[in-house]
Amino acid sequence: MNQIILASHGDLSAGMKDTVSMVFGDLPNLYVVATTRDEKESVGTVTRRLLDSFQPEDQVFILTDVLGGSVNNEMMVLLRDYPEVTLICGMNLSLVLNLALAVEPLSPEAVENMIAQAREQIINCTAMLKNAAEEEEDDL
Repeated sequence: MNQIILASHGDLSAGMKDTVSMVFGDLPNLYVVATTRDEKESVGTVTRRLLDSFQPEDQVFILTDVLGGSVNNEMMVLLRDYPEVTLICGMNLSLVLNLALAVEPLSPEAVENMIAQAREQIINCTAMLKNAAEEEEDDL
């Protein structure tokens, strides 16, 4: 099974999971860890416990919010002990949905394709509309 851990600062990862649940219901392979102001355990400790609970044949993906942020840095440290884990920084809903709904193990190429699709969802819509309007004017 593909296991997905959403790791963030504050409530971003919980909000992302909540949004996924609104669309597809509760997914048993989607987990949340976060660093908060009043945390009792570090996000690394909580993630390590989760990783240790998965089956050896599980494919594990950790998605983080900010490259170079404390959460991403802690997850990068975990890769020393869990080199089979795929750590992806820059989570968005498109990426989370694609990974969470994948039933079969994913090849590195399939993961890169999902990341590319997620990047395509980041668009300056104001600029896109302005460009479309300018092109329409030019056609007249």
